[in-house]
Amino acid sequence: MKRSTFVAASLAAVLLPFASLAQSDWPNRPITFIVPYPPGGLNDAVARVFADRMTSELGRQVLVDNKAGAATTVASNFVAKAAPDGYTIYGGGTSLVINPTLTGNVQYDPHKSFDYVSLMSFTPFILQVNAEFPAKTMAELIAHVKANPGKFNIASSGIGATNHLAAELFKAQTGLKLTHVPYRGGAQAGQDLAAGNAQMMFSASLEAKPFLDSGKTRAIAISSLKRSPAFPNIPTVAESANLPDFEAVFWQGLVVPAGTPKQIIDRLQKVIAKIAAEPEMIERFKLQGVDLRSSTPEEFRAHLNKEEKRWVTLIKEQGIKPE
Repeated sequence: MKRSTFVAASLAAVLLPFASLAQSDWPNRPITFIVPYPPGGLNDAVARVFADRMTSELGRQVLVDNKAGAATTVASNFVAKAAPDGYTIYGGGTSLVINPTLTGNVQYDPHKSFDYVSLMSFTPFILQVNAEFPAKTMAELIAHVKANPGKFNIASSGIGATNHLAAELFKAQTGLKLTHVPYRGGAQAGQDLAAGNAQMMFSASLEAKPFLDSGKTRAIAISSLKRSPAFPNIPTVAESANLPDFEAVFWQGLVVPAGTPKQIIDRLQKVIAKIAAEPEMIERFKLQGVDLRSSTPEEFRAHLNKEEKRWVTLIKEQGIKPE
């Protein structure tokens, strides 16, 4: 055996027990949960509740760190470069597979830079309008916009965000001429909608509810294929606009840097599955239209691939470009 080979093999033999010990000792310090949006939005709200429960389950504090910017690319780039040691976790969503096509300016490969732990939540969008907007039904909205093409804005939480894609899908399938106005997060967009600076928006149900309850906005339809138990009186876009295949749902899942030890991924997946199955958690979010749901890493990847094919096709067909 060559000396260099012998030295390398000997070093590996010495370090292996320490690597195994480090994994078995995980976590022995706080964990950072990266959120790609500003505080106050849906992604942030779900992440904070999960982080709180994960702190209890893992025995170490899980701290939320909001890294907003560039339609989640700032956060995704950060996580892709983070050490794969289980101390950086990420609340990722559809933008992971959309941004490489939409912007072409990312520093990660969605299929190689990350390991996918578990899905966490699914949330439909409510198409809501400002209270002063005259339409009260989908038929009235479509008729009013068609009579005034290009005069109304539809807000979103950012270019490439799922509610932006929902808006583009809606425009494509109805033929409506609406001006898209992107914001840096759903909370800010919702506030401008309530103030009348935008006329309509597909808002995550969790974000829409306070505005609907206050009377500052009005619900027109919901983006899931079936009506939500939390909003049984709101018709679906599919039924109210006669678009049977229309569906756009915000989802969030736990992602870690590629190369994170399987032992850590497995433990994180079990913790997420336990939290997502807790009756108190299910009811807490169900009332706000959020469906908690866990998965295996393999199921997560399959879902990601399906979403990539669907939305990338829309982006290319509609010629959607970043600002």
